[in-house]
Amino acid sequence: MNEELASLAASGATALVSAMGTDLWQEAKRLMSGVLARTRDSRRNELSEMLNRQSTATRGAVDAGAVDYWTEALSQLLDRNPDLAQDVMALASLRTAERPDIVIQVNSATHSGEVFAVQHGTQHFASGPKSRASEERP
Repeated sequence: MNEELASLAASGATALVSAMGTDLWQEAKRLMSGVLARTRDSRRNELSEMLNRQSTATRGAVDAGAVDYWTEALSQLLDRNPDLAQDVMALASLRTAERPDIVIQVNSATHSGEVFAVQHGTQHFASGPKSRASEERP
């Protein structure tokens, strides 16, 4: 196998495994299923079963063993059928759409501090000497 196809297999595998447990999973699974549908490989059923099994991965967790498994599988498929390169490239190019409406907020409190935070809304909070005094009494 040439270096370009080997690199493509690794990129496709990384994209596939990275999508597991995320909102991208259904699209990644659809693309990988399309690759498998075009193969005549004896491992086609095994790979399809593994694809379905791995959809339960934890969000944000990238398993190096799974990346190795799918890199090897895609390498074998591309080695036997280089025409699959376009389909694997679509998988490797899978990315989340830019979402300007998503904001990451980090709040932190130390030394008995309290944090009250809200995004895109209104927060009502009442506190005063009487409310705190009632919390401290047993």
